[in-house]
Amino acid sequence: MGGLRILWLNWRCIKHPLAGGAEVYTHEVATRLAGMGHEVLLVTSRAPGLPSMEDLGGYRVIRRGGRLTVYPGAWRAYRHLRGEGWRPDVVVDEVNTIPFLTPLYAREPIVMLIHQLCRDCWRHALHPLAQPPGWLLERLLHKPYTRAARSGKLKAVVTVSESTRSDLLGLGYPPELIHIAPNGLDWSAYRDCPSLARSKEDLVAYVGRIAPYKRLQDLLRAWSLVEREHPEARLEVAGRADPGYLAKLKRLAGKLGLRRLQFKTSIPHGEKKRILAKAKTLAYTSTREGWGQTILEAAACETPAVAYNVPGLRDSVKHMETGILVPPGNTRKLAEALATLLADDGLRERLAGNAYKHARNYTWDKTAEKFHEIIEAATA
Repeated sequence: MGGLRILWLNWRCIKHPLAGGAEVYTHEVATRLAGMGHEVLLVTSRAPGLPSMEDLGGYRVIRRGGRLTVYPGAWRAYRHLRGEGWRPDVVVDEVNTIPFLTPLYAREPIVMLIHQLCRDCWRHALHPLAQPPGWLLERLLHKPYTRAARSGKLKAVVTVSESTRSDLLGLGYPPELIHIAPNGLDWSAYRDCPSLARSKEDLVAYVGRIAPYKRLQDLLRAWSLVEREHPEARLEVAGRADPGYLAKLKRLAGKLGLRRLQFKTSIPHGEKKRILAKAKTLAYTSTREGWGQTILEAAACETPAVAYNVPGLRDSVKHMETGILVPPGNTRKLAEALATLLADDGLRERLAGNAYKHARNYTWDKTAEKFHEIIEAATA
């Protein structure tokens, strides 16, 4: 088959200041698809300072609208492209809670890409009372897609974990249409991590978004217990922060009297690697994840994770093999697991070695190859 014309819709691109794991996935796969000879055009939102059109890694980016107006903007861009004579062979509709609703207007085969459902994150992102109506709205927005799956217009659904696959089955997607193309890792960016990790420090790290659905208040409460047993150990919480939530965490840290805690925001990649490599364990307390990209990155630095046993994290952590899973919300169990990996070098080194070997199975080349197989089948 010759090169395909791929129209990819996502709410953000890799250069957006709020870009996260989904945007890394999009960029890494789109770059490789372009390298295979396909024409990839990404329609996304426009952040201040970014041009309306740009070439990135061999694919083209068209930016239209903002956080919410990107959705009608994508529809208008689709109509404009077709009107100008550029017609895609396949439309990749990447769903980040709010979908582009391409089954209502796209004429070409559709491939949905979805990393996770928001589901119970609504109560943390907005308000506890927002969870029932938010989850109802989310389910309703999937109705056009499940209908399109039954009619044959939606050719495939790509996700990154068994947990999200299970959620999608619960929404009524046919099992034969759901494919797993898990996250990968750019190993060239982590080749120096094993040498960095040779001198571990009494450090527990969290690296990721500092946002309410990450439930970092649980980590702080657990840390108040760990500090009593390990007075020399440190906790570093690093990543891009929601200002209001960060202020709330700092107030909680003051109330708990935490002495060995440091917040770091907007860290460069080199500092991120240093933290992951020097830490004895990574802590992750999210409500849910699509996968757990930072857990994979920590494993590349020979650092095992202590994580909540929730969708996405249970896919990226194998309990007592590559890390430790604890019941969500149980801060005492979380504290016990963190304290254990700070003190038990034998266990930690075993888990770290297994985590590193397991992580070697994941590369962006493999992810892109799987994605390529899916879109070629969708257009056959």
